Amino acid sequence: MRRPRRPEDFRDYSVVENFSKREKDYNPSRGDDLALFFPSNYRVAASSLSFSWVRDLFSLYGVGVERFFYGESFRRFYSLESLRPIDEFRVIAFSYNFELDLLNIMDILKKLQIPLKWKERDEHHPLILVGGAMTYFNPSSVYPIADIIYRGDLETGIKDISDAVLLKVKREILDAMRMIPFVEIPRFEKRGKVAKFSDLNSLPPVGSVITPDGEFRNSFLIEIGRGCIRRCAFCMIGHLQKPARFLRTSVLDSVVKNIPRSVKIGLISATVTDYPWMDELLDLLEGRSFSVSSMRMDGLNLRLMRMLRESGQRSFTVAPEGGSQRVRDILKKDINEEHIERALILGRKAGFDSVKMYFIYGVSRESERDLAGISDITRVALKMGYRNVKLSLNPLIPKPGTPLVNDRMEDVKVLESKKKFLQGTLKIRGVKAHFESLKGSVVQYEIANATSEIAEEYVEIFNRFGKKSLKDFIYREHVNVKRGEKSGHIPFTTASRK
Repeated sequence: MRRPRRPEDFRDYSVVENFSKREKDYNPSRGDDLALFFPSNYRVAASSLSFSWVRDLFSLYGVGVERFFYGESFRRFYSLESLRPIDEFRVIAFSYNFELDLLNIMDILKKLQIPLKWKERDEHHPLILVGGAMTYFNPSSVYPIADIIYRGDLETGIKDISDAVLLKVKREILDAMRMIPFVEIPRFEKRGKVAKFSDLNSLPPVGSVITPDGEFRNSFLIEIGRGCIRRCAFCMIGHLQKPARFLRTSVLDSVVKNIPRSVKIGLISATVTDYPWMDELLDLLEGRSFSVSSMRMDGLNLRLMRMLRESGQRSFTVAPEGGSQRVRDILKKDINEEHIERALILGRKAGFDSVKMYFIYGVSRESERDLAGISDITRVALKMGYRNVKLSLNPLIPKPGTPLVNDRMEDVKVLESKKKFLQGTLKIRGVKAHFESLKGSVVQYEIANATSEIAEEYVEIFNRFGKKSLKDFIYREHVNVKRGEKSGHIPFTTASRK
């Protein structure tokens, strides 16, 4: 494999090489048929089961695939598997999971000197295939960019997609893709329906790469549930991925038996506590070290919490979402104060003295009293004996496919006022409050709801001025539109705080 000659390229090569050496790859893949690109940094990419699972699916059907990740400072990109440069690949597949990934996808293509728009590419350019969570609900944001968009669960169409990728001629690949019902091809104005993999048990989603980096450090990842049985008004999963599907304990047992007992297990699901056979699951994990992706406060039990603590977990994470019952009801969270109190009590009984909680603010007609409830819950946790309480506070971002799709994101000035109020109430010893960037949240909102025409405008601006200017433009346009319209929200004034 050729090594880079320019010092700046060798720097990028060395960064990738370092991460590659830290990985333990149990199903190594090699080949230049497809570059699987996660348009986020390594830590974010490695926190996703699909970082290795998608690679393994393609490999299962004979596709030579290698993984890439994004670095803000990167000028060149090299694969984790063989440090192969990306310009050797005929197809680049982007896993588009978060709104801000769109900006990175454009940055990657521009650095590779690949025209951002599919209509400006020729036979010598690689095909750009886009899949991932963002394509489930609104693929319009990548319409100007993607040659091919795969919508939904890859397992459903993996054989057809693989057969198409293995064709050598660009036109032949596109013609083969046209026959797949879950594919959209903007140049042919072909629409695709969302694929849903009905049975996780026939092909259990299991990771094959273990890394000390990411949220699940040194863990073997297993997806035990896909979709969600809940109805949270702000979350797409509970509305776009129904019915929920779960890995049977008999299948999970066979997977777990093949994992060395010295290796930690990471369980992935929208809400692990909704797994229907929890007692059997805990029996399988008895004596093993494991962690979980997310838990609901009304689904915790003492045995689960104690086993997590025994696995070396120092803190646990839950999401009350709202500071008041009124807000939680608007968000359709379906938990109450008793659930919150009971969950915090269970955490203490299990030996935890640190907890992280997620909250949403910027909900329609929200008052100061609703917001003050966040600090009330925090103080309850401190009184119970928690020494460290971490809070993640995020503005409400109405998303397509949810009951809040017709709501507008609250005015930035109102959100800034609420943020300032919350910061004041949360200046409490032992409490760390992290607020998501309002500018970043606005950009997420606009990309999530973008039409193909708006996306075309985004590409033009990026082409001319770059990433920062595009983010500034999206934010500025959002603020200007909000100021010029009649808001459906009550201004956050003294009158609304009573």
